[in-house]
Amino acid sequence: MKMTFVKTLLASSVFIASTALAAYPEKPITIIVPWGAGGNTDTIARLVAKGLQEELKVNVNVVNRTGGSGVVGHTAIKTAKPDGYTLGVATAEIAIMRHQKMTDLSYKDYTPIVRLAVVPGGVQVGKDSPYKDINELLADAKANPGKLKASGSGLNSIWHLNLLGMLKASGLSEDTIKFVPSQGASAALQELVSGGVDLVTSSPGEAKSMTDAGMVKHLAITSEQKDSLYPDIPVYKEATKTDWVVGGWNVLSAPKDLPNDVKETLEKAMKKVYASGELQQFSHKQGFDVGELYGTELEQFMLGEDQKFEKLLTK
Repeated sequence: MKMTFVKTLLASSVFIASTALAAYPEKPITIIVPWGAGGNTDTIARLVAKGLQEELKVNVNVVNRTGGSGVVGHTAIKTAKPDGYTLGVATAEIAIMRHQKMTDLSYKDYTPIVRLAVVPGGVQVGKDSPYKDINELLADAKANPGKLKASGSGLNSIWHLNLLGMLKASGLSEDTIKFVPSQGASAALQELVSGGVDLVTSSPGEAKSMTDAGMVKHLAITSEQKDSLYPDIPVYKEATKTDWVVGGWNVLSAPKDLPNDVKETLEKAMKKVYASGELQQFSHKQGFDVGELYGTELEQFMLGEDQKFEKLLTK
């Protein structure tokens, strides 16, 4: 009987040890998307889920947690258990919302794994616009404050902030160009071609179909440097000699305090996902780019974005 007890004890110890040392992952993973199904962020997340599922050999599911202009989903990512089984796609809004007093969430609440999509902003005008370049537009705005109207998406959205950043960088007041809110870039561009506004500050990718149709032309792109997808569009900060760069982005993230070994496993898997090229193919088709970034460089990028919008939004 004593021998039986010892065998049972040993078996139990082996089971506990093997369970404790089980390699991650050993069960399905969930990726939370703070935005609705069908959009670019959601589609990127599903491509990531597909790639991770192939690399990690477990099911990876995408769940949309919408509401509160992104607050609901981002909160769900933050408050999940930091064990690698709940991930999320954090977007540029976490660098914006707390400075707008919408939430206390910040980039510090997450463990960033890899940067995914990068969507530069820009300036678009109608085909019959009198402005040949961005400096002509800014000069007219300065000479005639309140004359021009712009749109791009909703109030306090990233494309609204694009306009505010341009004006601030040029030493102009926020009301120099009036912003007309819209239900997204598509609606703003429709308003542009119908003559309801004079310019739109959304991304070149969102204006791609109208540009191809000859209805819209680009005056500038607010990327750091020339964009390989839009080599003919002037870079805003170079053309205007100001320091304004802005764009949307999203980052595969986990809750804060994710164990290093789990983070390393996810980074290794994502490098293989990137190597397949599927993310790049989808992104380029949609008119935006992917910006693979890991580790300290990614952390510095998110810090820089937070500081940029703090400076813009703090009076």
